[in-house]
Amino acid sequence: MKHYLTILFVLTLFTVPFHSACSQGCSDAGFCTIHSIKPVLGDSLKSRNNTFKAGVSYGSAQYNVSVVTPYLEYIYHFRHVALSAKLLMGIRSGDLGTTSGLADVILTSSWNLNEKLQLVGGVKLPFNKADQAAGGLPLPMSYQTSLGTYDLITGASWRMKKLTLTAAWQHPLTQNDNAFLFDDYPDGILSDPYISTNGYERKGDVLLRITHRSSIGEKWTLLSSVLPIYHLGNDSYQDRDGNEVTIEKSKGLTLNLNVFFNYHLSSNTALEFSLGAPVIARENRPDGLSQFSLGVEYVVRF
Repeated sequence: MKHYLTILFVLTLFTVPFHSACSQGCSDAGFCTIHSIKPVLGDSLKSRNNTFKAGVSYGSAQYNVSVVTPYLEYIYHFRHVALSAKLLMGIRSGDLGTTSGLADVILTSSWNLNEKLQLVGGVKLPFNKADQAAGGLPLPMSYQTSLGTYDLITGASWRMKKLTLTAAWQHPLTQNDNAFLFDDYPDGILSDPYISTNGYERKGDVLLRITHRSSIGEKWTLLSSVLPIYHLGNDSYQDRDGNEVTIEKSKGLTLNLNVFFNYHLSSNTALEFSLGAPVIARENRPDGLSQFSLGVEYVVRF
C-alpha cells in the first residue's frame, strides 16, 4: 500500500504525452544534479569521508539534437561540511554536425546546520564560451557543450523523515560569446526554426524540489521527486544591427518529474539509474538545454 503512490509516479513518467516529452526536462544549467541539490542516498554518507561518482546521461535538445554528458564528481565530507567538484563533458550531434569537449566544472560547498537543514553555495565555471562553429558559421545553442557562462549557485534543503524539500537559485555572472543568427544560414540549410542567440543574454533560474525516499527490499532505494524550475525573465539577443531583441515567452515554468533508482552493490558502492521528463514547459528555450534525461551512475565511498 505504501508504494502505490510511488508506482503511480513512475508510471506517469512513462506515459507523458509525446508533445510534452519534447519539452525541457530540466533546467540543466547546472544546479539540477549537483551534490546536495540532487537527491542523495542518505545517512550512509555520514560514515564516509570520500565519495567518488562516475556517470553518463543521455537526452535530446531542441531540434532533434542528441546530447550525451559524461561526468566525474568527487565529494569530501568532514564534520558538518561537504566540498564537491563535478567535471562535465559534452557530446552533441544533429543535422548540423557533432561537437564534443569539456563543458563545465561545478564547485560547491554544503553546510549541515543541524540534522534537518542544509545550506549550499557554489559556482559553475565553463570550459568554453558557447562559440563553436561549423563550416564558418556559428552553431545554435543546441550544439554547444556549455552555456558558456560563469554562474553563482545557492540553495537550501530541509529534510523531514522520508521527504526532502530543496530550493535553489542559479544566476549567470557573465554571458557567452555565441554569435548564431538564423538569417546567416543559406536557405534550406536550417529545417527547424532555431532561435537566434547572437550576443545572447540569459536570465537566471530558481527551482523547488520535493523528494520522497522509499526502500524496496534490502538492495533498492527509490527517490522520486517533483521539480518545478522557473526561468526568471525573457532572454534576449542582438540582431545584425546590434539592436537588443527580446525572446518572448522564454520566461516561465518548467515542471519536471524525476526518479532515481539506487541499487546497493555493497556497503560502500552503488549504481544509480535516473529518468526525468517534463509535464509543463516554457514555450521558447533558446539555451538549447536537454529535453529529457536518462542516466546511469556508479558511486563508491571510502
